[in-house]
Amino acid sequence: MFPTQASNVYHRTSIQTADPLQLIIMCYDGAINDLRQAKEMHQKNEMNDAYRRIRHAQDIITELLVGLDYERGGTIAGNLNRIYNFVLRQLIGINSRNDVSLYDDLVRILSNLREGWESIRTTPGQIKAGLLPKQWQASA
Repeated sequence: MFPTQASNVYHRTSIQTADPLQLIIMCYDGAINDLRQAKEMHQKNEMNDAYRRIRHAQDIITELLVGLDYERGGTIAGNLNRIYNFVLRQLIGINSRNDVSLYDDLVRILSNLREGWESIRTTPGQIKAGLLPKQWQASA
């Protein structure tokens, strides 16, 4: 097995065996990593590669957005909706901007959200089912 194949198998297995909160955290990690890579590519004027990373980050944020459960998540789900939509709007035109500091701002927002989910994950008594994406709630 080639190293990349082994890495892909490991990555797929880690996703398939993760609990719902770990999946959310992994989504944040993926989007943050994408934006950091996109920033580097943008700085090197590798705009096609930067756009691919941005697009992947958009896909991740969109998945988190469509999974929000507004009935059970209440105000928190509504607030996450606004944050996710803000991040998505910022990503739409980021390629055409000369200011790469926006990447840092978005990474900071997503990192803060990630920290919040991590604290929920490590404090099981405080988990609210409505915060988990609908498709992941059954396994929580």
